[in-house]
Amino acid sequence: MEAEIDARSTLLRDSPLFRSLEGAEINRLVELSEIQEYSPGETVVVEGSMGDAIFLLYDGELSVHILGTGGRDITLAQVNSQGAFFGEVALADPGPRSATVRADGESVLLMLSLEALEVFFGEFADAQVVILRNIARVLAQRLRESNVLVASIASDSSSA
Repeated sequence: MEAEIDARSTLLRDSPLFRSLEGAEINRLVELSEIQEYSPGETVVVEGSMGDAIFLLYDGELSVHILGTGGRDITLAQVNSQGAFFGEVALADPGPRSATVRADGESVLLMLSLEALEVFFGEFADAQVVILRNIARVLAQRLRESNVLVASIASDSSSA
């Protein structure tokens, strides 16, 4: 049990989302988190469903999909590095999920529900600003990467 708590603490502490949090804050997040296990092909979140949690990959491999035109399944990304996360947008906007995430192999995730995070923010109000700032940084980086991809696609299609 202690080894699992240490592993969760390390996963959270090393995550860009929770960087700069104090030990007591990390410990409380560990208490509020849940471990979830998924089998290959099992869906973690569904595009269009309401966002109600943030997930961090503890072990395994996931893929991120969207529905393209004509209902075609498009794989956007592979997620296979420990500490990789998704669902963070739900903290700022608990609207519909923008993609489906599936387990490609046996996968273990650490899940923090929005309800658990509300409890946490009630106890550690200053941490909310830190986490939202970290989310903004991550989203800005992802936007820059998406812009490069869009520019590359536009360039390829205009030269065809």
